[in-house]
Amino acid sequence: MKKAALFFTLFLSTVLLYAQDFDVDEGLSVVVIDREDVSLQNLHVVTPLLMRDLSYSVNSHNRPFTESSAVPFFSSLIIPGTGQMMNRNWWRSGIYLAVEAASIYLAIDYRNRGTAGERNYERWADQNWSVVQYSNWLIEYHNVHGINNPYLDDLIRMLQGADASFDTGIDWNRVDLTVLRNVERNTPYITTDDLAASNFSHVLPDYGSQQYYELIAKYYQYQAGWRDYDSFHDNLGHTGALFNERYRIDRNGAYASTLFYDGVDFASQFNSDFRRSGYFVSLLIANHVISAFDAYFTVQLKQNRINATSTMLPGRHLVVNYRF
Repeated sequence: MKKAALFFTLFLSTVLLYAQDFDVDEGLSVVVIDREDVSLQNLHVVTPLLMRDLSYSVNSHNRPFTESSAVPFFSSLIIPGTGQMMNRNWWRSGIYLAVEAASIYLAIDYRNRGTAGERNYERWADQNWSVVQYSNWLIEYHNVHGINNPYLDDLIRMLQGADASFDTGIDWNRVDLTVLRNVERNTPYITTDDLAASNFSHVLPDYGSQQYYELIAKYYQYQAGWRDYDSFHDNLGHTGALFNERYRIDRNGAYASTLFYDGVDFASQFNSDFRRSGYFVSLLIANHVISAFDAYFTVQLKQNRINATSTMLPGRHLVVNYRF
């Protein structure tokens, strides 16, 4: 008997507690309405819940514009973190905004570094690589190895024994790229291992182009155009009987001079900066997408909550809200 009284007391307390009014959010609402005559309610006549004539109405409320899941989605898609602000998720909003700011800063910073590094490399290469020195080496390369090239004489007549000045305004006015490229297409690799090799794989691109600056510090066939090429081979002991070793190409780059590898390092650095800039651009895009979907699903989860109130007191009603 005591247990039954205790159970009834707890049950009544729960009913009274949940009989308090509370806000009903938007969503799909199932409302159980007491149809007892209002005059009876005024007389405080209570009909047991199970004996009441109950009707169920389904009300679909129009959601406020700011609580639509599409609004925070597109807001965060444009500016990450703003959708989280609408959902009052301040910490997540701060994280997305911080990632956005950092990504923009670093993407621009590394892009600027790469651009500055590329320009510095180009100025440096203009002072240390000469198309005239490369062309003279190419002529001697043919003579030393007895290579028959139908376009070689055109190159010889064009240069007329001119020496490299390492001034692009002078050297590039002495060389016709059409003639030089014809020679290159018909020039075989003569390597230090004396193994058979194909003709040169590339022709010199136009001066000032991105490919031009890339190739002269990438392929060994252009190693002889660097200012320190002859002094480098002198230091290797390629003098006297070994002098003609400087007219060979080592497959592993052992005959490429110090400036050639300095150019490699220059290019590697600014290309690395460009790649890092690209990584942060990718992070920037991902931050927009992730923030947008995070805001969208947060609203969806909030709308999927089930709120329920019930009462056995007159004039009260049962409300079940299911949000989707």
